[in-house]
Amino acid sequence: MAEEETVTQENYIDIHPLKKGRRILVFLADFFIHFILTYLIFNIAAAPIGKAATNYNAKNEEHVLTTLDMYDHYYNSKVLLRDSGFDRTDVTAGVEYTYRCFLSYFVLDTEESVDTKTPQYGHKKENDTIYHFYHDIRNKEQTYFDSFNYYNKKDNYFEYNDSTKEYNLKIEVKNELYAFYDPKDAMGDIGQKYYKDISNNLFNPLLAEVMNDIEKNDLHYEGETRSYLECKNRIKELETYHGNLMTICAYISHVIVWSGLFLVFPLINKNRKTLAMLFMKIERVDFYSMNHTKKRMVVASALYSLFATLLGIMFIPSMLVPFNTLFTLNYLLYGTVFSGILLIISLFFLILNQYNRSLTDYLSNSLYLTSEEMDNVYRAKGYKI
Repeated sequence: MAEEETVTQENYIDIHPLKKGRRILVFLADFFIHFILTYLIFNIAAAPIGKAATNYNAKNEEHVLTTLDMYDHYYNSKVLLRDSGFDRTDVTAGVEYTYRCFLSYFVLDTEESVDTKTPQYGHKKENDTIYHFYHDIRNKEQTYFDSFNYYNKKDNYFEYNDSTKEYNLKIEVKNELYAFYDPKDAMGDIGQKYYKDISNNLFNPLLAEVMNDIEKNDLHYEGETRSYLECKNRIKELETYHGNLMTICAYISHVIVWSGLFLVFPLINKNRKTLAMLFMKIERVDFYSMNHTKKRMVVASALYSLFATLLGIMFIPSMLVPFNTLFTLNYLLYGTVFSGILLIISLFFLILNQYNRSLTDYLSNSLYLTSEEMDNVYRAKGYKI
């Protein structure tokens, strides 16, 4: 680089550390390079290898079939009703359709539906799925009447008939709701209010109690070898396997890229630079001697980077895992949170430090300079640049 000259007098120069904004940019550049490479390694190598090694495809197929079996318990037991208009895994659609059938039992006077497109509507006892559950499955008919009476108190749209021993809609409510089931008519504002009130204040709470009972006491229908809870527990096991696989592969990818970017690359180049420092023409020197940092300090800085770059670890499996599910992968979430806290502490340290040194710079006795500033240091030491 230069030839050393004989220095006969001491030279003094002003050293200008890298500005705070550029120091932050150096970290961000290294962070995004690390994140992109980790994302690629995860999707191209780590996850495919992990899947192949753990028989992922068979487990995924089992998860799909077991999930269908679990939902089949609702429909085959007639706790929920469905038609061909929606997928059986769409419980929200199943609940809405079941509610319309449930209400039709109380609105219509005959078993035949007014709307030929939906033949399930009508005064069929099976449409009162709440009664069916407590009477036919649980053999707790009184629980049905007690619960129905309790939730009916808010709006009082139903009245109990002593002779038939069942609940009936009050006539004024029934007349307003009839238009919903007549394809030639449409409900008015009052009918829409009745429809929403019965759904929110009666049917949904009743169905919630049914679902809670199933979660506590299980559900089984004839012809199925596994009960509802057996299916659910197996699904949890398979989802735990999948979460663990994604977590392990993400951390393996993270460590592989970290070791290359922050450990191997700085150790094999003479100025101990990371890729971001190389592209941005930034130098890292020993705070006291103004020489390039020694290998042991590179290792210390790399250890900090191992945790600091965990900020994005939670999003590495985003191509293979639904976004909402990412937040359930606890060990990835913990890594992101820990890294975030560490970076906040380091940021405050950088802001308050007069030499614009972050926490890792302080721990590794490092100072960041521009290449121009480093040339001035060399000149002051008697080197020709």
